[in-house]
Amino acid sequence: MVEDILASPPQTVWRALTVPELAADWLGATPDDASADHRDGSEPGFAIEESAPDEGRVVYRWRDGAGAAASVSRVTVEIAPAGDGATWFRLTHEAPARAPRAANMNGPPLASAA
Repeated sequence: MVEDILASPPQTVWRALTVPELAADWLGATPDDASADHRDGSEPGFAIEESAPDEGRVVYRWRDGAGAAASVSRVTVEIAPAGDGATWFRLTHEAPARAPRAANMNGPPLASAA
């Protein structure tokens, strides 16, 4: 989790978080959409899953990598007015779910406690 006070007003921060082109620049990622077919998927990507302006919350589906190696997680950003034209900002990144490892996979055996 990252929490900070930003020197910009909430309306400006909200726009930067919810307009895909602006969010892409700010987040350093590429929007995952149909117009991005030319990408190889190796750079991080995001899609807005949920946008609640009244609550000051936006949730992204975050993708790192491509194909079978890609991991998908969720990033939640919350904002609120902080006085003097500033914005309180909190970003929470949930770790991607890990698939269980099959006991019979073709790999080295796992040690067990005796």
